[in-house]
Formats: sequence, structure tokens, C-alpha cells
Amino acid sequence: MDFKSIHRSFGGNRGSFDANASNGTLPGLEPIIALLGARNPIVQLLMVVHQVIGSRIGLDPTMFLTLLGFIWAFNRIWRQLFTAIYRFVSDYFMSSIHIASSDEIYLHLMKWLAAQPRLVNSRALTAETLSKTAWEEEDEADVLATRISADGEGVYLNFSNQEAKMPPRFVPALGVHGFFYEGNYFRLQRKQESFMEDSTSGNTTFKDRENLVISCLGRSPEPIKKMLQRAKEEYYNDHYAKTTVKRPSPQNRRGFGRNAWTQVAQRPVRPMKTVVLDAKQKVQVLADINEYLHPATPRWYANRGIPLRRGYLFHGPPGTGKTSLSFALAGVFGLDIFVISLLEPTLTEEDLLALFNSLPRRCVVLLEDIDTAGLSRQEERDASAANEPTNDIKTLENPKETRSGGRKRGGGGGDNPPQSPNDWKVSDLARELKKPWQDDKKGISLSGLLNAIDGVASHEGRVLIMTTNKPETLDDALIRPGRVDLQVAFGNATQEQARELFERMYEADSRNKAAAAAASSGVGNGTGASAPTTTTAENGFVDEKKRTKNATNGHAHAPEAREGLTASEALDDHRLDITFEELQVIATEFANRVPDGQFSPAELQGFLLKRKKDPRKAVEEVGPWVDAMVQQKASKTKVLQIQ
Repeated sequence: MDFKSIHRSFGGNRGSFDANASNGTLPGLEPIIALLGARNPIVQLLMVVHQVIGSRIGLDPTMFLTLLGFIWAFNRIWRQLFTAIYRFVSDYFMSSIHIASSDEIYLHLMKWLAAQPRLVNSRALTAETLSKTAWEEEDEADVLATRISADGEGVYLNFSNQEAKMPPRFVPALGVHGFFYEGNYFRLQRKQESFMEDSTSGNTTFKDRENLVISCLGRSPEPIKKMLQRAKEEYYNDHYAKTTVKRPSPQNRRGFGRNAWTQVAQRPVRPMKTVVLDAKQKVQVLADINEYLHPATPRWYANRGIPLRRGYLFHGPPGTGKTSLSFALAGVFGLDIFVISLLEPTLTEEDLLALFNSLPRRCVVLLEDIDTAGLSRQEERDASAANEPTNDIKTLENPKETRSGGRKRGGGGGDNPPQSPNDWKVSDLARELKKPWQDDKKGISLSGLLNAIDGVASHEGRVLIMTTNKPETLDDALIRPGRVDLQVAFGNATQEQARELFERMYEADSRNKAAAAAASSGVGNGTGASAPTTTTAENGFVDEKKRTKNATNGHAHAPEAREGLTASEALDDHRLDITFEELQVIATEFANRVPDGQFSPAELQGFLLKRKKDPRKAVEEVGPWVDAMVQQKASKTKVLQIQ
């Protein structure tokens, strides 16, 4: 069929217009439908449906198409009307709060939203992979049930399926979500945008940044503020009894203020009694920091014109507990700890000043091994750079003489430095090339560190702790009063400290077993539960020598009440069959075999950890271990003969 036939059909049907109109069909529509049906299979299908169904029920295709047009037009008008009303209500009858993904409250809110049933059951969700840290609780019964025996003799734990058992976290996806909370309607909008960022290498990279917009009905944002406060409280309730560790962010993020620090870990609060240090020194440090952090202290300092700063220097041999005391102090006062390494190659003096200025009101700043940071005054560097190269030039002027002189004096070729400018070897040249003055003058200078600590624009209110193994090498300006207010000396373990360390290593297991036996038999204090004990860190080291004994079986009480052994505890093979009286006896015997002030607490702890299930074996083997360690230190070797 062509256009001529269509024209003839139109012309031939002009007389039948009234008849077609009376039948409900427009004139000339049938030829057009026939033409479309010949070319389009979809129209053919519609024609078949119309012939089979439409002819029986009297359905006119034109009426159907007209209805679809009305629906489409109504939908467009309704959308435009709804958008106008929505914008009007949002602009004049709703309050909003914007949250950037770079802010800490973003993490608080996302964790809170993931716990809301109405949001996690939404039809648009985003799945996030979670991983537990070493300090988070696990189902011990489930872990112990996955033991394998590789050789038929030893039984080992298997963690190959632990990732599969970790469920993902579901949060609202990008877009707009609505939910009710405490009788108020909230609207959550997640928006993501890309931006360009210049990297340290000079290249420009694209990164994504997300913004949250929370809105509620009403002209006051108070409901949103209460919800954010609730989310923040729940977040920190979950982090109770934990110490947050933060380090400087990568260099390309330090200039954004609040992004200067990055959380790297969360550790359980370390009890003060686990730090091997004289009790008087512990009390002195705790009292000093407690007085400094008192709310009335800032006004007292301000009235007398004293900067609100406090600095501490922990010095002593390696492994004596300097860093441990820093973490314990942060846990006692519930403060975050900010760790700075002055040896970071990308850390400049401007970055250090910005890091100190972005610290919270109360925190602990830890500068570890300050003696190895290479701090020196600028004039000393200039003098070294001016004097040293002249000797090298003279050395390289007569290489023949220097080689002959080196053979005569060097003999076997030791590492001794040359006795004259013409006496040099290859090792001497390599040593000269590694001189500090030849390094780039980037990094932190002594003046830059002093400006960050107590300069005119330095931050106030923080607790500064510096640790060092060699306090004699520090500059006098760094440790003068006002910058270092209290020095704490650490030393190797005494015999009394060795005894306390031994008891602490084994007493927890013995106490738990005694409490479980008392709870199961219903003896002890008459209720089957042990006596309550204090849990504050201050009382932890003051009362660590006060023991309570069970009147019936002579075992020590557990630190908290327990009703009995669980299934996982029944499988735990770390429990010790030893009474508290025997533990005290063998602890004293262990301390008598350890020389006073010869070994650090870290060395003793490492020895005991290898024998944590058998205290009697530790007492038997401590004698040979002491002899081997004394011989090793005398020979200045780093290879351990007995571990």
C-alpha cells in the first residue's frame, strides 16, 4: 500500500464519514493504522489485541491514546507543582544542617544511622565492609570451634573463615531519605561531588567529597541538634575505656585545619598498675596532671600571667616504660593521645605549628625519642657546613699519599677514623658523605620546635610528654623550666618490681579460676560472688598490694563478680592451677634470682610471655636466662642464646 492508495481510500470514504463517526471511528484512521501495522510489528500486535479484545468490549484505540495523553500531561503538571511546593516548604518551613565528610561528626552520624531500623530496611542502601581490630570482642566459642590438627598431635586455631562471618554494615545510599525520630520527621540527603586536588608530586588528582544535609519540619534546628548530640554520645559510649591514638595526616591534607590529624588506632585503657615505676613517682605525675587539668586552673594561670602549658620529660634506658606511662596517663584522664615523629621527612616547621594549633582543648601530645630527632641550632649547622668541607678537599688533593698512609696506619683496615687529613679509606669517605650538614636543611629545627611548644601563637591546654633515652644530649633550651616542668626518671627493674611484674603476669588467671570455683560451689562471701574492687586507675596502683583472700579455699578473689564458667571459658586453656599463696612464694623466688637493676621491664616481660602458661617453669628457667643475658651484654652481641 502506497500514498496513492491511501488518497483513493480517503476519497472513496468521504461519503461514509457519518457512518464511521456513528461507529466511533474517525474517518481515514483505519488506512493509517493498516499502514503502520504493515511496517511496525508492535502496531500489528496492538491491532491483533484490539481485534480480539477491543471488538468484544467496544474499546476504541483513540480513546485509549487520549487517556494516556491526559495521564502524561497530568504527571508533568503534578511534578512541576510538587517541585514548586517542595521548594517553597524547604525554603520557608524547614531547617537544615550541613555536615562535611571530612568532619568527625560525619562518622558519628553514619554509625548512628546504620543502627536505625527504619533506615537500614530502606530500599536504597549502601553496603560497607567492616573489620574488627585486635581489641574488639569476638565469639570465643566460635573461634575455638574452628581448631584443626595438622599432624594429628598439635591442635591449632584456624581463622580462614573469619572474614566471611563478619557481616557488612548497611547505611542509606546516595539520595534523599525520610525517617521519623522521637516524633519528628527528618530528611536525609547524601550528596557526592568531585574536586581536583594537587598532590605532593605535582600531579592533579580527582577525589570525591560527600556532604550530608539533614532537614526537619519547623523553623528551628533544635531537633537536628538533639539528634546529632545523641549520635555523638552513642559513638563515644562505644569507645568508653579506650584510648584514641592519632598521628599527623598526609602532607596534602594538613592544610585543611580539622583534617590535620588522622585516627590510627583505639586501644583499651592501660591500667596504671601495669606500668613498672616507683609508686611515689606515679602519684606525683598523676597529681600534677590532675591539678593542671582542673577547670579552675586556666583562670588561676590567666590571673597571674602564666601560659597554660605543662611539659614532662620521661628519660631512661629503652624498654623501661616511658611510652607505657604516656598511654596509661591518657587512659586515666580520658584524653586522646597525639603522636608526632620529628623524623618525618615531609614534616616542616609550618606543618608542626599547624598541628599544634589544631589540637583539642585537652589532650596528650607525645614526642617520642626526642634525642634522635637531630635537633640543633641553625648557627651550629652553619658552622659545621663551613668547617667540614675544607678537610675533605684537602683529603682528596693527594690521593696517593692518603692511600699509602692509610695502608701504613690502617693495617688490617679497621673502622677507626683517619688520624690526619691525608689518611683516609673508602669507609671514611662514606662516613663523611653521611654527615648531618650535608643533608637537606628541611625538617624541624630546634627553634621551630620551641616556637611550636611555647611560642607566641602556640596552643595552650595540652599535656606535652617528651621521651628520650639520652637526656644529656638534649639542648638546655628544650628542657628548661617552663617547657619541661617535671622530669621522670625510668630505670631497669628492681627486685621488688620484678616480683610485682611476675605476680601481675599470672595473677589474673589464678583469680578468675578461684572466682569461678567459688561461684560454682556457692562459697566465699556467702553469695557466690566475689567482693567488689575499685576500677579507677588511681586506686589501681595504690592498692595493688592489698589482697583479699577466700576464707574457705585460700584462693584470691577475682576483680569482678562472675556467676560461672561459660562455654568459651571452659575451652580456654590459659587457666592456671595455682593458689594465690603459692604465686606469692614463687614470685619472691623469681625476684631473688633476678639481679637488681640489670634488666629492663620489657626484657623480663618478654621472658615471662614465652612461659605465660607455666609460672613454675619460668622460675626454674630464669637462672640460666639471667646468666645468658649477662654474658650477651658483656660481649655486646645482639644474638640471644636463651630466650
